[in-house]
Amino acid sequence: MPSGTDMDTAEPDSILETLPTAALHARLALTDWQHDAEFIPHEQVFRLLRRAKDGGDRTGGGQLSAALSWRLPDLSKGFAVRSDLYSGNIDNLDQAAEEISQFVWERLVTRPKDAEHAEKYFGQLFNRRALDFQRMLLAKKRKCKDSLDALDQVQEGVPDSWWDPAPNPEDTLATKQEHAQIATRLQAILTKQEFSTYVMLYVEEMRVKDIAAALGVTPRAVNTYKNAALGKIRKEFTP
Repeated sequence: MPSGTDMDTAEPDSILETLPTAALHARLALTDWQHDAEFIPHEQVFRLLRRAKDGGDRTGGGQLSAALSWRLPDLSKGFAVRSDLYSGNIDNLDQAAEEISQFVWERLVTRPKDAEHAEKYFGQLFNRRALDFQRMLLAKKRKCKDSLDALDQVQEGVPDSWWDPAPNPEDTLATKQEHAQIATRLQAILTKQEFSTYVMLYVEEMRVKDIAAALGVTPRAVNTYKNAALGKIRKEFTP
């Protein structure tokens, strides 16, 4: 997992921001971070996402949001396996990844200093917050074992020295907290194109023609991805 980039040698944000939508989509779809020089590091995707939101770039923001929503559960699955969180504490790997993703994303949204750190060292920030989640889970487990009466008193996390003393939500990112809760399950049932369409249409609230431009396909193809995604989602989530 890429844990940070050399800010002096990394491709400038300004270059990536000028890429045509189809070219950016192709770059964001790359996965071989170890060998592919065209791969865009996680911290740069997150940084570009914040810049796109601040600049009102809905098309670019939608692409970047979809890419990050796809990557975060993958990072969470890797951590869950490496840390023995799965199956030591949570029996279902998808559930473990979902809970870690939600925890980390909430910190990115509500803690400006976390977001600033993630813009430079996303992997480092992710590992720190994932470890916080693991410590929180273990603390809950210990207290529950000691006394069921103490369960309601378990703290949800212990801030470290570079957290803000109180939450300060960033409205430009807060809309994606709800999506983070189900992103892992969606990844398992949707193709990348269907997943990207879902994020851009229902999370970013982009127009079909803008999604088509972002994906480099026709509006009819976007509707096909949308219908396929909704069909799979209904089948997965309907009792």
